[in-house]
Amino acid sequence: QCGLKPGTDTVVYCRIGERSSHTWFVLTYLLGLHNVRNYDGSWTEWGNKVGAPIEKSA
Repeated sequence: QCGLKPGTDTVVYCRIGERSSHTWFVLTYLLGLHNVRNYDGSWTEWGNKVGAPIEKSA
């Protein structure tokens, strides 16, 4: 239902990495998905990188 497929690489993130760690745990240990990674730095780290690409939807 969530659109994630087993075997697909998935990266979860939030503002500081706290909520995304919960999402990583649920996807990995409760739903049994593999190839799930948590970006610990999340938006706080990424947004402070000069020139880091950010994709925006219309």
